[in-house]
Amino acid sequence: MRRENAALRRTLLRWYETARRALPWRRNRDPYRVWVAEVMLQQTRIEAVTRAYERFMRALPTLTALAAADVDDVLAQWSGLGYYSRARALHRAAKMVVAGGAQQFPRDYDGARSLPGVGSYTAAAVLSIAYGQAYAAVDGNVVRVLSRLACLRRPDTKGEPHRSLADELLDRRRPGDWNQALMELGETICLPKAPRCNECPLRRYCRAFVEQRVHLHPPPKPRRKVEKIELTMTLIRDRAGRVLLERGAFPYLPHMWLPAIEIGVAANGVQPQAKFRHAILHRDFRVSLFDRVIGAAELKRVQRANDAQRRLFRPADLRRIGRSSLLSKALKPAGKPT
Repeated sequence: MRRENAALRRTLLRWYETARRALPWRRNRDPYRVWVAEVMLQQTRIEAVTRAYERFMRALPTLTALAAADVDDVLAQWSGLGYYSRARALHRAAKMVVAGGAQQFPRDYDGARSLPGVGSYTAAAVLSIAYGQAYAAVDGNVVRVLSRLACLRRPDTKGEPHRSLADELLDRRRPGDWNQALMELGETICLPKAPRCNECPLRRYCRAFVEQRVHLHPPPKPRRKVEKIELTMTLIRDRAGRVLLERGAFPYLPHMWLPAIEIGVAANGVQPQAKFRHAILHRDFRVSLFDRVIGAAELKRVQRANDAQRRLFRPADLRRIGRSSLLSKALKPAGKPT
């Protein structure tokens, strides 16, 4: 087994050296750049991350720059990636690092895991890629590759047996390259559907391929029932064209600026300006969008309507805030900047 593992490592690393994509976060092994990329890549398509990553690094090129930035500026640079809690956690973590007297991602595992938003995968990925430390990074792509290599069941709550197999296979001389090679294989060859097995450098080592059971691994997750929720959303504007947005009232995006929202309320016969659907995790929102222009007296009353933070934005300002896709969908029918 040890000899076979050594051959498997050599085979995959040779493949990675020639097949790896020229992604912007691979230009060097700067810990900050690696960290930002790993956080962005969580639950987000690599195509979307590539565009946002370059913009984010231009605006916030160092960890100290991120720590010094206003959270709204950080969210604005994150726009389009979704899961904005990741950006807020990244910002809080940067502040913690700088407050502790450092200017870079921690070099020790416990220090890394103590930061907001840094789980076992992110810690292992950054420590291995940036610092060459021997930690196996196990994400969804790696789980799929390992599931097929050894015909494994789904991982349990502790990540087993995949975590133990990942540790066994880890190339301790090149842990960062090894982790990236496994992830690259899962992203480009060992795909969830229609895997390109005939192009896979590890097919001779893959038990699922040899036994013609690739389609059975990994076993599917139990599907969570989709929750359908009716929303009314009102885009309130004053006569100068400014838009009133609120933050804190919508529980599924509590830190993002949004139009006024009522949950569980449909249009009730009144014709909305637009209707659209929006998904957040397992929730399917059916949105009826209304547009109102109000005067100064009513505007003062509306601004104090609930406990949410409310603020007027000029059209130009809407380009400079953290923009959830839900806000972008609401602004588009009303002719606002997107």
